[in-house]
Amino acid sequence: MIKPLVLTFGILIITKATGAELADLINPLIGTDGSSETEYGGTMPLVEPPFAMTSWTPQTRQNKISRTSYKYSDRCISGFMGTHQPAIWMGDFGYITLMPEVDSIKTTPVARQLPFSHSNETAKAYCYSVLMDAGGARTIKAEITATDHCAMMQFTYPQNRNASLVVEATRPGTKGFIAVDPAAQEIIGYNPDRMDAHLTSLQLPNFKGYFAVQIHKPFTKFGTYLGSNQQAGKAAASGDNAGAYASFSTQKNEKVLIRIGTSFISINQARANLEAEIPQWNFGDIRSNLRKVWNQELNQVLIQGGSDDQIIQLYSAMYQSLLYPRLFSEYGRYYSAFRR
Repeated sequence: MIKPLVLTFGILIITKATGAELADLINPLIGTDGSSETEYGGTMPLVEPPFAMTSWTPQTRQNKISRTSYKYSDRCISGFMGTHQPAIWMGDFGYITLMPEVDSIKTTPVARQLPFSHSNETAKAYCYSVLMDAGGARTIKAEITATDHCAMMQFTYPQNRNASLVVEATRPGTKGFIAVDPAAQEIIGYNPDRMDAHLTSLQLPNFKGYFAVQIHKPFTKFGTYLGSNQQAGKAAASGDNAGAYASFSTQKNEKVLIRIGTSFISINQARANLEAEIPQWNFGDIRSNLRKVWNQELNQVLIQGGSDDQIIQLYSAMYQSLLYPRLFSEYGRYYSAFRR
């Protein structure tokens, strides 16, 4: 049995910040703000297990090299993102963005963004939640939890005949693929973008970030889009700035569950990852399991003494140190850049 490391800060008093579990002492918002558009900590409120293949975060801006997806001073959210960006000075690859909507389909980040307040936001390593203003005295609540390769999201909608989920596969300048299967209540696709591609001569013609999005509610309408060109009822789209949507009627405060599998191997592998990690539609179980994982990791270091702020800073730093390197294998299989 490995004994936990005990660190002592000044007075020998065991402190656990008002009795919270260790996982609740992590503050993922540390490092998410700064004095300018580029000069900030470059961290994100990532929901994931340690060393997970895919991280999940609210998206307040379009990330790129030198800019991450979330900045604390932003006031609107335009999506919830599966990202692989490890730091502010590095680019993303094979990402995916989802956004709940009401009234009409809005595909661009500016058109679909919704205001939010930090007073209605909770960021933990095992769960993120936020209440967004949908206009007309209505709100949409978004919640995220995750596993190594997958995520589960829970969106609480207002009463609306045209509630929707928009899935953005690629952005302007990147050609991707997306398809909707209303019978299976599924949206699948891939994003081949590597933001670092313009910094290197290395060619990866087979690289793609695959995804399978499964919605626990039947569709009443669906469609795809390429840029601003929406095509209602069309089941597949391939090209620049590709995305899709599924629409349904919701009652007041109706919860709609979404599970997302990701893979660098194939769409079928993304589905297999989902079946291995999120076989049931139970948001609470996935969240509880992830909380246990973080408690087990953090329990390797126990603290005696110190202020609550010092303890929170230490466990938050541990959380950041356990995000990378990333898991890249998928149950005995893996994507290799050297396979042609």
